[in-house]
Parts: sequence; structure tokens; C-alpha cells
Amino acid sequence: MQPIKQSYTVKTFDVGPMQNLIYLITDLETRQTAIIDPAWDISIVKDYIKNNELILKKILLTHSHHDHINSVDEILKIYDIEIFLNNKEKDFWGKKYDNFVINHGGDIIRLGSTNIKSIHTPGHTPGSTCYYVGNKLVAGDTLFVFGCGRCDLHGGNPEEMFNSLKNLKETLDKDTIILPGHDYSVKRESTIKEQITGNPFMHFEDLSKFVEYRMSIHDKTRPSPYDMVYKT
Repeated sequence: MQPIKQSYTVKTFDVGPMQNLIYLITDLETRQTAIIDPAWDISIVKDYIKNNELILKKILLTHSHHDHINSVDEILKIYDIEIFLNNKEKDFWGKKYDNFVINHGGDIIRLGSTNIKSIHTPGHTPGSTCYYVGNKLVAGDTLFVFGCGRCDLHGGNPEEMFNSLKNLKETLDKDTIILPGHDYSVKRESTIKEQITGNPFMHFEDLSKFVEYRMSIHDKTRPSPYDMVYKT
């Protein structure tokens, strides 16, 4: 049997003082491209788009924290493109753009012949969203490699984070590759299977214990870079 030819590529860029990761998804047939969470100095991203003759069509936002959106306006000065984000995140952010495209979780975003699915994963913010393309999950600040996003900032909710991680654990293929919003760990990428085994936030079955660990214990006892933690 011939292997299925992948219809897209994902390019990763390290940017900024907070170890952010920007992703470009490109549909190979049309060269249409989406940028996820444009922030900080994106000159290298713009050069890559130009040098590879890509057609930037969309901005996809995982959430609206400053370190994930602070180059949106710079992008819009150059490209007349749409901005995709969750309806709850639009309300939380309060920003107004004429070119917003609102999703509600479960929406399919068409990029040429490539489909990107939005998954609503509240917890870090009310409208946090992961983007699922092929076998890859761009996870923003919901799921890190061996970690998860903070829930003590404005808009955070540890109960919702527990349910979002539980949903990812139970519904995604175990070979799904995790592409996090920050490079906080001993490795940049992982799989759902490895996270179920080695991510302490994926070990909890009890909501109250998860909340206690996320809000009171983790940040005091576990410095980055995060490594695997086996369930005891």
C-alpha cells in the first residue's frame, strides 16, 4: 500500500523573550498559508513567506494574550487577510477587526485543499482554541509538552482546563503530534500517547486534585524545562 501523501506542511519559528512558537501551515497544492499566533519580531517569518512564494491567507489565533497576538497589526499592514478566533475569545479580548471570522469549536477551516479543525479548549482563557490539521495539534497555551497553560491569569479557569485536557486525551488519536505554543520542555514536540504517560496534568482523574496541583503545587515544585513525570 502506498503511503498517503501529506497535503500540507507545518513550519515552526522560535520568537520572542517568552519562548513562543509560531506556526505556518501551508497547503501544498495552492501554497495558501495560515499563520498561527503572530507575535514579536516576525521579520524571519515574512522573509520565509516571500522567499518560498507562499500566499498568506489567514491568521489563526489560539488565544488573545499579548505574547501571541502582538504582531497581528503588523501582518495586517502588509496582507489583507482574515483573522480566525473563538467567539468567547473575541468577547474576552474586546478587540474589533472588520476581518474577524468567528468559530465556535468544531468548525472546519479550509486552506486550499487542506482542512483545519478548530477545537475549543477553555482553561487558559475562555476561548482558547487548538487547531487540528492532519495528525498534528497546534495546542497554543492549552497543552505543553509535559505541561499545560496557567489558569491563574485573568480569564483562566482550572476546572475548564481539566475538562479540556480530558477531552483531548479521550478524543484524539494517540499518535497525534503536539505542537505547543511555547518551548518550555526538554523536547519541542510530543504525542498524545507520550503526554498521557508523562504529563502530570494528564494523570488526574479527580477534578479537585487537579485544581490543587495546577493552582497551588506545580509552579512551586517543578521548574522548566519540563521533563516526563510518570504516574504514581
